[in-house]
Amino acid sequence: MADNHHHEHHGHDQGHWNDRYASTARLFNAEPDESLVELAGDLPPGRAVDLGAGEGRNSLWLAKRKWQVTAVDLSDIALGRLASAAAEENLSIKTVVGDMLEYLDKGEKFDLVVLAYIQWMPEERAKLLAAAAGAVAPGGYLLLVGHHLESLGKGGPPQPERLYTEDSLKDAFPGLDLIHMERRERAAGDIGLPLVDAVVWAVRPKNQQKP
Repeated sequence: MADNHHHEHHGHDQGHWNDRYASTARLFNAEPDESLVELAGDLPPGRAVDLGAGEGRNSLWLAKRKWQVTAVDLSDIALGRLASAAAEENLSIKTVVGDMLEYLDKGEKFDLVVLAYIQWMPEERAKLLAAAAGAVAPGGYLLLVGHHLESLGKGGPPQPERLYTEDSLKDAFPGLDLIHMERRERAAGDIGLPLVDAVVWAVRPKNQQKP
């Protein structure tokens, strides 16, 4: 089995995603992202949003840890799978079928915003990351993990502009402080190729307006 656990959102095409999910019982690996486990593992549970949640491996992990999770994705098939997995484990996860930007426009605030493998084109992506930063409540965190430019040709979409670089991320989250930004290598399934991810962990300071 190839390691397909990467959810690459190439934009707003619901039909494309539904076809990919419909063709298989489970398109992506069920394990949560290592970065999420590492970075959010010690946080007290609060409200989280999983943007481009897919079949929800990160949402399920958060819900098991007592987070109140909202999972947003274009694919109703993927979210249907997430909802039934949640029901089997008696977890409550709110699923929202639709465009992430439209959802973020509603202005809800979260203690944790997760963007895993959302590989949009630069212009759209800039809007999405700014909106995602805006959804972080004071004292809340944002995690982005995605394919780094150094994975080109090995993992993620074939267009270099959809891949992340440190430069494209360092100013992408207005109002948040970057705690760290790093490139991480991981072996990709059977092929054992090291893939490179970009990981950003950022926080919105509690009191941005000093008295």
